[in-house]
Amino acid sequence: MSQVSSTILTESGTNELEIIEFHLEKIQPDGSTKTCYYGINVAKVREVIQVPDTTDYPNAQPHMIGVFSSREVLTPLVDLAGWLGVPTNKQLTRKFVIVTDFNNMTNGFLIDSISRIHRISWNDVESPSQFLEAGRQDCVVAVVRKEGKLIMILDFEKIIADINPELSMEKYDITQDKSVDLHERAMQKRNAKSIMVVDDSAFIRAMIQDTLASAGYNVIACRDGLEAHDKLMSLAAAAKQENMPVSEFIDGIVTDVEMPKMDGMHLVKRLRDSAEFKTLPIIMFSSLMSDDNRAKALSLGANDTITKPEIGRLVVMMDRYIFATPASMVTAEPA
Repeated sequence: MSQVSSTILTESGTNELEIIEFHLEKIQPDGSTKTCYYGINVAKVREVIQVPDTTDYPNAQPHMIGVFSSREVLTPLVDLAGWLGVPTNKQLTRKFVIVTDFNNMTNGFLIDSISRIHRISWNDVESPSQFLEAGRQDCVVAVVRKEGKLIMILDFEKIIADINPELSMEKYDITQDKSVDLHERAMQKRNAKSIMVVDDSAFIRAMIQDTLASAGYNVIACRDGLEAHDKLMSLAAAAKQENMPVSEFIDGIVTDVEMPKMDGMHLVKRLRDSAEFKTLPIIMFSSLMSDDNRAKALSLGANDTITKPEIGRLVVMMDRYIFATPASMVTAEPA
């Protein structure tokens, strides 16, 4: 499994994904080992390699082993077990590295073993229990039950942001962004509008919510596409009962792509098949927004897309679609 490729996200709203199952071997207090099962979306993985030679990096963040060259790109190697607090054997000779490529960044994550690729429906991917989810600090975005095992799907965006804060969306300060109108009149206009934010990562969902709310928007937060779809159908039913357009209840949606129960692509497809939501502004905000996935998102009916580090584009983009006249509110062209 040296190179990994997948076209599943570019299929038409299938609500399916492929995950790579990998393992960390936890050393128990009695010296025995216990296998811990984890997963990552194939679409985020460039390749799986043996541990490369690394070079120490001065003043490196904790759990950063060093840097190596991956296809001529300087790539940090992260001790994933160390970051997760899982004690493992430090011998590197039998370990592997998952090289990821998303958010316009390349990173390597040290693991003990690689297992296989599973193709599953997002409907079979469970959200962490409300008793386990720890808000912004949670690093598990979903759980998959497979062959009697619980496979934890990790929030790699959260891990990278924690290890390298300089690359985190948390650095964005809307009050310093001269492209966003924060004058009282603009804030009042936005305060009359409601945007639904759909993301399975509590860490990213909170950042998007904070950014939009700081600009004046009202925000409805959902943890996955199914929760969002159910809420939107309830709003549509309420609007019909009161003989009002659904736009009186909701003005736009910002949605992730990969989410439990229903992914963002499938959510967009379902909404555009519904008469009530055919013209509602929808922005897809994802770490997986390659040119192919952008084209697919637009073909399914999304108005525009943003890659997750570019949170600074969000408010201006929402303003453009929410306050545009119907004649001028056209979908963006593929990049």
